[in-house]
Amino acid sequence: MTRHATRLRRLALPFVGAIALTVALVAPASAAGAVPKGDPYLLYTASISASGSGTGYSSYINVHDAHNNAYSFGIQSDKGSPESKGKPRYIWERVQNGKFTYGYLGPATNKLTPIGMRWYKNDVATMIVNHKTIGTLKLNLDGRLFFNAEANARLNGDVVHSTVQNTRITVGDRKGQIGLNGKWDTSFSFHGLKATQTNKPRIQGASFKIDGRVAGLPRGGNWDTEQVSGIAMIAQKW
Repeated sequence: MTRHATRLRRLALPFVGAIALTVALVAPASAAGAVPKGDPYLLYTASISASGSGTGYSSYINVHDAHNNAYSFGIQSDKGSPESKGKPRYIWERVQNGKFTYGYLGPATNKLTPIGMRWYKNDVATMIVNHKTIGTLKLNLDGRLFFNAEANARLNGDVVHSTVQNTRITVGDRKGQIGLNGKWDTSFSFHGLKATQTNKPRIQGASFKIDGRVAGLPRGGNWDTEQVSGIAMIAQKW
């Protein structure tokens, strides 16, 4: 199994438990088309922070469908990465039909930072930091869409302290499929990491702390081979 292969299980998590997919690749992102004029189908913004101890920790926002497609954007520190060498970097992660790709975008800070993602129906996604677009990505999504606020840590004993604050999501362009359904679900807890909504039952503007110390990974296990996450999730109206 290739490095990062099973991270797609966390990315594509529309229902309880992880979806085990059999094909995964690590490769550069393909070029995106032009960003259209007008409003995107999806805009997801939040302010995130990621701190901790040990070999790796991260904080993300995520959108995914129920067809093995997903997109995450956030901040990661990973001492096991030859690219980042443990320093915080902005990172995108993408699953398309079960195939996983990822890329680093540049130095980040562990301090609270406003980020965001847009998605347009011509399969163009954008990445936003401090209210400015810093990159684009080719991305196919097939609604219904699901949204995560999440954090991860790498190995047994690693600690993460993440915040995902003031989440704002606009989604949809068809009657009956606009906006969000229900409440945020914080029950997705894996290997000691847990998301807690700090302003429950807020929907728009919801904020979370996601913390924990990793425990229970098998020998040789890490966030590439196992689901090591605390996740809050909410779904699009459908």
